[in-house]
Amino acid sequence: MIAAALGWIGTIGGIAAYVLLSRGHWDAMSLRYSALNGLAGLLAGTASAVYGAWPSVGSNLLWTAIAAHSAFTTLRARRARPAAVAPVVDHEPEPPTHPPHALLAA
Repeated sequence: MIAAALGWIGTIGGIAAYVLLSRGHWDAMSLRYSALNGLAGLLAGTASAVYGAWPSVGSNLLWTAIAAHSAFTTLRARRARPAAVAPVVDHEPEPPTHPPHALLAA
């Protein structure tokens, strides 16, 4: 019963990841997509192992490895990018409400 539940949760997770990707809600290089795919493969692979369905175990473990590689690649690319620098504002956010001093106006 537990193995069947793991298998179904893994299957639904893999399908959900694909649907979210194909509808444009997630990016293929997002960590959420990789995490859900990896977890789905791990759960489905575990359920398959309990039932002795070894080809399914192999394909799901491969699926999990691909998801892990994608996550590590994404993290490495994020660390390699320089941090975003805030733009420099050359003007005051509000105009002055008092008249300028005589020395500054000259």
